[in-house]
Amino acid sequence: MRPVVETASGRLRGVERDGVRAFLGIPYAAPPVGPLRFAAPVPPDAWAGERDAGAFGPAAPQQPDALVTRLGLFPEGPQAEDCLTLNVWTPAAGGRRAVMVWLHGGAFVGGSAGVPLYDGARLAREGDVVVVTLNYRIGALGFLALGPGRTNLGLLDQVAALAWVRRHAAAFGGDPERVTVFGESAGAGSLCALLAMPRARGLFARAIVQSGAPAGVLSVAEAGERAAKLLAKLGLGPDDGPRLAAVPLADLLDAQERTLAEGPFAKGMLFMPVVDGDVLPQAPLAAARAGTARAVELVVGTTREEMHLFQLAGLGDRLSDPVLPLVLAAQLAGEAADPAAAAERLVAETRRLLAARGEDAGAAAVFYALQTELGLRWPSIRLAEAHAAHQPATWMYLFTWPSPQGGGALRACHALDLPFTFGTLDAPGMAAFAGSGPAPERLSATLRAAWTAFARDGDPSPPGLSWPRYDRRRRATLELGATCRVLDAPLDAERALWAEATAPA
Repeated sequence: MRPVVETASGRLRGVERDGVRAFLGIPYAAPPVGPLRFAAPVPPDAWAGERDAGAFGPAAPQQPDALVTRLGLFPEGPQAEDCLTLNVWTPAAGGRRAVMVWLHGGAFVGGSAGVPLYDGARLAREGDVVVVTLNYRIGALGFLALGPGRTNLGLLDQVAALAWVRRHAAAFGGDPERVTVFGESAGAGSLCALLAMPRARGLFARAIVQSGAPAGVLSVAEAGERAAKLLAKLGLGPDDGPRLAAVPLADLLDAQERTLAEGPFAKGMLFMPVVDGDVLPQAPLAAARAGTARAVELVVGTTREEMHLFQLAGLGDRLSDPVLPLVLAAQLAGEAADPAAAAERLVAETRRLLAARGEDAGAAAVFYALQTELGLRWPSIRLAEAHAAHQPATWMYLFTWPSPQGGGALRACHALDLPFTFGTLDAPGMAAFAGSGPAPERLSATLRAAWTAFARDGDPSPPGLSWPRYDRRRRATLELGATCRVLDAPLDAERALWAEATAPA
């Protein structure tokens, strides 16, 4: 018999497999269509009788991407603007289990909660937790800056989902006072923003930021310039809101794709959270320094060689040594007092550090190392430092398992931790990307045990290890790799280099 649960909106009939009950495609907000297309989410309508919750809802509209498809992250099922749904896996009804809410990545233009990689069944069953995954608006529909009340809509979707979880957790055997939000890449960047958002306060007690970019936000002016470029491709201006709501979806996605193709952007992605003074009053790093999220316990970390993933897209293929400082200097505007001088020093010292370790120190390798530090690892360290000053329950990790793909050239790259997080090493494409056999399964078990222990009890120490909290003195960091161990201040030469070269943001 299929399990049934009662919610405030109506009854849901889910599915049960291997001792885990799943309720899929649950609407947490009304369909964002028509007059709600570029509006904040509103509660869903109730329904009569039982609603079938045995299949995922449509993914948010997005364009195919070769890299995302190669990683098994492009949704194969339907896409629709009516995408604001979530999915729940629970070991059983009743009880007061910790709840883990996942925010998917995808550079704010792609991704879906419904891909096999994010199946929450194993995490729920072995960790005895309730797992929730959700879709939110992405691309222009979620992150085009259109002025007050119509900016950061994707973040507001996430807040609406978290409010739904808080209201309904108990119906699925969850404890609304023990909600942990975890996410990777754009999902982790979203989580950094949520930590700074007053509207998200009190909706979660713990957070796990996996390869997030706390510095990855736009000013209103920057976001407005990008919005104007996209609107111009539709023959619209910034005041043409009513007309934009009527633009066919295919035309909107085409304009988005053409705007993306005009990059590169100094801050990387076309769409990012916007520091609008309303939904997001402060940049996440500034909010962390102010102690805005001091009540939230935090785990934060990155992979060892994040940007090596983008070898698959040929990102560094045509870079030469003279170009490296020019590219980096443009990215350091606002970060360094003298961007050109800082860039020259960072390039030279990064090449020296790579060579001293016997690693490739060619232009492409130096570029990927610089981008790893600039975009993810150094900002994550700054986030951990700032948060730990107000909340001692802060931990840092470094994921070092190397991908076997391409003869090992990808190393411990961006997104590699995903199948280990969910225990989905058997998902399509993951054997080639992440490896197979006892060793990766052991690492996955260690990572899952740490994450679920943190969600349940607030201590992420995996079995057999004591993981000290992070502070500026020791900088204790859990290495998650072929060996799992606590390291003191790993890669500290890089950290010190970036701390000296960049001013506080």
